[in-house]
Amino acid sequence: MPAYAGINQAQLLRENRQVFAWQNETVPASAANGSLSQAFQLERVRSAAYPWGFSVEIAFSGAPGTFEVDVMVADTDNPNNYIQWTNITQVNSTNVGRVDVFNCFAKYVALYMKTLPNSVTVTGQITR
Repeated sequence: MPAYAGINQAQLLRENRQVFAWQNETVPASAANGSLSQAFQLERVRSAAYPWGFSVEIAFSGAPGTFEVDVMVADTDNPNNYIQWTNITQVNSTNVGRVDVFNCFAKYVALYMKTLPNSVTVTGQITR
């Protein structure tokens, strides 16, 4: 699984592009030591007309149960520096959840699987 690759190993996420933090994977989780995905460096906005933000979509292969995926951001690519910006705790009838992140000026983003009680695979997509 593309777990956190290490300090200063974040991939660049350019504007109008998508990346996968997880791609149809089994992601271990627990409230004590959840799983941090690989990190992505958000390309700086070059146009005032382009929105400053990104979106996150989480798709589960089945019912996830009572889960929590945290959207983590940082200015320094170090797991100790990431903080929770928001989270996803609900899905629709096809087990897909999403969130829009606006006015977030952080340099890096990663996803953190905090809780996932059911054994299902996860696809986590970040769009800039």
